[in-house]
Amino acid sequence: MIPRKPVQQASSHEQGFALLMTLIVVTVVISIGLSVLDLSIKQIRLSTNARDSEVAFHAANAGMECARYMRRANSNAMENGAAIVPRCFSAAPSPNDVTEIQSTAEGDVYLYEYGFTWGVSATRCSQITTLVASSSASGGGLTINNMTDYVPGFPSDTKTCGEGERCTVVSVRGYNKSCGAVNSGNYGIVQREVLLQF
Repeated sequence: MIPRKPVQQASSHEQGFALLMTLIVVTVVISIGLSVLDLSIKQIRLSTNARDSEVAFHAANAGMECARYMRRANSNAMENGAAIVPRCFSAAPSPNDVTEIQSTAEGDVYLYEYGFTWGVSATRCSQITTLVASSSASGGGLTINNMTDYVPGFPSDTKTCGEGERCTVVSVRGYNKSCGAVNSGNYGIVQREVLLQF
């Protein structure tokens, strides 16, 4: 028989080195995992924001189509400041207000404000502001001051409507939540706005 060499025990220095290497590997793996998790969370937030922005834009665009239709269908009533009952999205408007802004020899200006909660499970809101100005044929035209107070997003403070003209400015704010959620200021509300004047 051949004598065997006795098995040598690993020194304490070698055991400490193995523990250190294990800790380094575990730390690197955890760091990579946390980085991937952070990137995934950011991607989910970005895609959610993009979806909410699209929903809000489509709510604004659909509200603009509703406002254009209501302006055409109720032309005489809106130019005379009469109350209208807008019906869009198979929903009743809330609120539905008409305000006289100006009534002078130069002409009349009325402001219509109404909004709709609509969509699957009532998850969209379209808030519509329509300013209707009728300038008299005998005056020198009509100037409307403080436009930014009346129509959200209007680019200047005044609007001029020429002699005998009918001027309309429509501003629609679309939201990714119901109008009730928008008015209560809930978290995660995205707004898009469309402005049209003719």
